Amino acid sequence: MPPPFAKVKIQGLYGLPKSHTQVTKAVLDSVIDYFQRHRGRVLAITGAGVSVASGIPDYRGPKGTYRVYGGYTPILHHELVLQHRSRQRYWARSFFGIKPAFLAKPNSIHHALADLEHRGYLNGLITQNVDELHIQAGSKNVLELHGTLKNVKCLNCNHTESRVDFQKRLEELNPEWVTYFRQMAQSGEKPARRPDGDVELPPTLKYDDFKYPQCDQCHLGHYMPTVVFFGGNVADHIRSRSFDMVDGADALFVCGTSLATFSAYRLVKHAREQGKDIMIVNLGETRGDKDATVKLDASAEAVVPPVAKSLGVSV
Repeated sequence: MPPPFAKVKIQGLYGLPKSHTQVTKAVLDSVIDYFQRHRGRVLAITGAGVSVASGIPDYRGPKGTYRVYGGYTPILHHELVLQHRSRQRYWARSFFGIKPAFLAKPNSIHHALADLEHRGYLNGLITQNVDELHIQAGSKNVLELHGTLKNVKCLNCNHTESRVDFQKRLEELNPEWVTYFRQMAQSGEKPARRPDGDVELPPTLKYDDFKYPQCDQCHLGHYMPTVVFFGGNVADHIRSRSFDMVDGADALFVCGTSLATFSAYRLVKHAREQGKDIMIVNLGETRGDKDATVKLDASAEAVVPPVAKSLGVSV
């Protein structure tokens, strides 16, 4: 088993675009036609690239954490479950990073996708993001494939509580860290943000004295966020529903994701095996390019809001 904070090989750093798709009127018209032809039977699949415009860093985009910070190590599922030091590291960093993450607001892409559903173009949306911004924007039939940061769950008894309440408990247990947080805010110092509510803290800051609570129900288990960490598995009922949503669609609209995680890519593969239309809009290569009917090397921000507007959707 790897030691705490072990270096892991990052999979799926697909190539950046050698040339961008010029988002002309003809290109937008082709996307509009796609939605009109499959109206009411289009399933959207989204990833971190959709939330970048909301100030949330992504992993693999042109300015993604893996590209800019080559030494960045995400915490692994088994580390959080088994290792006290790993839990200290995770909760200390999240202690600083979760508030900015919760302040993020839906952007024009989130709103456009929500309105496309309301107007009857989309029949659902599967997101790999854990920020709940699609739900905040008003999307209804949403499956959060990798969970949400809004809650934490006991590893022993499955008791769940809100991340906001858990943050208050962390503050009560770590008053000196609260003081440090306030000092940083007053000085204008901001730790570098990472995806999913994580931040980069100064190397001189040690986690050894950071305290986190045990479950207040069973008094035995430790909490972890209700998200799928690297090395973890999507729950069976979520996996089953994701395939059901693909089966219930005639076409996929994939945007803002390189599909590097297999839990998302297998849905595209499943749709391709069923002979369904697949349109991918992403700035850079994706794991699903060979499966796509149409691939646009463009940002979701450049395509989705103007398409929604042309379809009579207010964004």
